[in-house]
Amino acid sequence: MRRSPAALAAVVASAAAGAWFAARALQQDFAAYWIAGAARRAGLDPYVNHVDLAGPGAGGRLWDGVAIFRHSRFLYPPLAADLFRPLAALPYATAKGLFTAAMLAAWAAAGWIASDDRGGRRGRAVYFVASALFFPFYRHLERGQIDLLILLLLAVAWRARARPLAAGAALAAAAAFKPALAGLVPVVWAGGRGRTALSAVAVGVALAGATALCDGPALLRAYATGVLPRASLYGEGGTPAMLLPEGQFPAADDEETTLFDGRRYRTAIGGAPAAASLPRLLAPEAPTPASARLPFVLALGALVLCARRLRDAGTGDHQGDRQALLTWAAAVACVVTSPAGWVMGLVLALPLAPLYADLPAERRLPAGAALAGAGAWVALALPQPFAGWAAVAGLVLVTAVVSIALRPAAVPT
Repeated sequence: MRRSPAALAAVVASAAAGAWFAARALQQDFAAYWIAGAARRAGLDPYVNHVDLAGPGAGGRLWDGVAIFRHSRFLYPPLAADLFRPLAALPYATAKGLFTAAMLAAWAAAGWIASDDRGGRRGRAVYFVASALFFPFYRHLERGQIDLLILLLLAVAWRARARPLAAGAALAAAAAFKPALAGLVPVVWAGGRGRTALSAVAVGVALAGATALCDGPALLRAYATGVLPRASLYGEGGTPAMLLPEGQFPAADDEETTLFDGRRYRTAIGGAPAAASLPRLLAPEAPTPASARLPFVLALGALVLCARRLRDAGTGDHQGDRQALLTWAAAVACVVTSPAGWVMGLVLALPLAPLYADLPAERRLPAGAALAGAGAWVALALPQPFAGWAAVAGLVLVTAVVSIALRPAAVPT
């Protein structure tokens, strides 16, 4: 099979960028994962900032070099922390190199799967080139995030939609890392895939049971009653009362770099804002339960109604494409309506690129929605000029894509 030169160039450029970030950047989000794994290896709570303890992290302490609150920046369930134990046993430089390579492999696999229905080679070329021109993709690599693995799990869930158990398991695994993605479950149910939704719930319950067995009921209860409510309000942040005294942190001899596990890295590369959260935009200084959770609830309710409407439209032309558009738009909505929504999570929009590229072939597209979606995509592909840009652009993209997905329901063929 012939390979697309543009896709090959995009893959090479992306791999080179990943290698460069792994060598030069702290990859501060992976630092939080690695420290959480090290905490579990030591029998410690991964949700507590252990900056006062000696360890292999920043400044010779069990600290990710960034967290300033009494709680750590690790927000995933306890079982996820256990998955980082093997990497925490390795030197940090080796661990983050392996992790970056794994994320790039997940990105490539997701592109292969998600584009398989989009004309094969052409669809993959669009996916890879769009990725190479997408700022959130590079911010993901610079921060060492895990969203590319989530992208792969969601791609598997979509590809296996005819097999409810496999699709539900993949969806539950994605939500286990990013709890906000549990919002996809009612959308899947409303779209007519009730068995997949039930499978996701069952696997989620099984994962909770496995967590209780591996980490103990106390840590699971602390996560459910303490970490999740705090994260749903503040993300990885908190109130001034949650801050640690500055005297507990080692003095920094260079504000732009961090000494971590014996090597010095750039703490951050690029100064563009990283938040992509409507709740943070609505109440950046003093979030309330309403401002933090209402955008998610409203978006979820609207998407459930849209999924139901699309299901009732039957199985006409392009119905599978419309369902795919709605599914990936819902994933993006889960990112931008979460208090923990970040630009890096917008890599979940990448499967929309090959879908969107095929839209001009349809003559009855709503021109306004098509132009709004294209403009929103370009806005997301650029570094944020100011905080809130990505959240608003993401909302516009979701609205435009959902409008296009519902078009056959509004004008039957």
